[in-house]
Amino acid sequence: MPRFERSILLYNGAAGAATTDTVIPLAVPALARASKHLELIQTASPEEFEAACRNSCNNADALFVAGGDGTVHIAVQVLSTMDAPPVLGILPSGTCNDFARTLEIPLLLDQAAETLAAGDIQDIDTAQINHRIFLNFAGLGLITDTSLNIDPDLKERYGKISYFMSALQTMRQSIPFPIHLEIDGVQSVEEGVAALIMNGKSIGTHMFPMDSISPSDGLLDVFIIQSSTLTAIREWFSLAKPDVTPDELEHIAHFQGQHIKIWTDEEKEVDTDGEIYLKTPLDIQIQPKKLQMLVPKPSFDSIPE
Repeated sequence: MPRFERSILLYNGAAGAATTDTVIPLAVPALARASKHLELIQTASPEEFEAACRNSCNNADALFVAGGDGTVHIAVQVLSTMDAPPVLGILPSGTCNDFARTLEIPLLLDQAAETLAAGDIQDIDTAQINHRIFLNFAGLGLITDTSLNIDPDLKERYGKISYFMSALQTMRQSIPFPIHLEIDGVQSVEEGVAALIMNGKSIGTHMFPMDSISPSDGLLDVFIIQSSTLTAIREWFSLAKPDVTPDELEHIAHFQGQHIKIWTDEEKEVDTDGEIYLKTPLDIQIQPKKLQMLVPKPSFDSIPE
């Protein structure tokens, strides 16, 4: 018996025939088996995608989005305004697919579709930031400069490697600046080259398997990278090790909170889930368990004894 009464698969046709020829044969079979009615909607622009999401989801019980982090970001803007949004399933087909990595969704479309069609439903936090929403992260300083400095041709040619190439170039030019914080009413000032507010565990495919970071704990994690020295960069990459704890950090300040305000002496551009359209100052509040998302069922290997 189908699991969902009415499902929608939204995907970006602007990427050309390659996207269409990939999404339909790889994703549709599993989704069709799980759905009594499955509707496919192809869009040709971010505006068209947002409109399709807004106009089609009211009577759906599942929305599958095939795309990258920017596409998911648009869907979350719409779903967060709905009283009873459909459950969301991410079919990763972008460059980094960071929130899919956070949820441990397979990165191959056919495997992702099979896994989510039979997956669990998990309550997921979102964060309101200056009247917009982010799902994975917000960042300023080095993080945003890295995105702005990416050569579009290199991104097209090398994909996620282009982020590392841009990061190395941007690090050489980074100068620490004052970052003013207010976290749950407590104010402080940190010097840093970047600030990160994280709900997810992956940025630019760089994973942070720290126990303190969870998209379902009702908290946001704040990291201030204090310099772009080699020592600080090594510490940054050490966060990918599961045995590293925030208490061990010497060049990165770590905080947690529900209501976070950030301002800078000079206006800074802000990256939210890979999209840059906001600027400081920032007022960020966690929205606990705002969305329901499909996630893989836990494997026996991942269940603690």
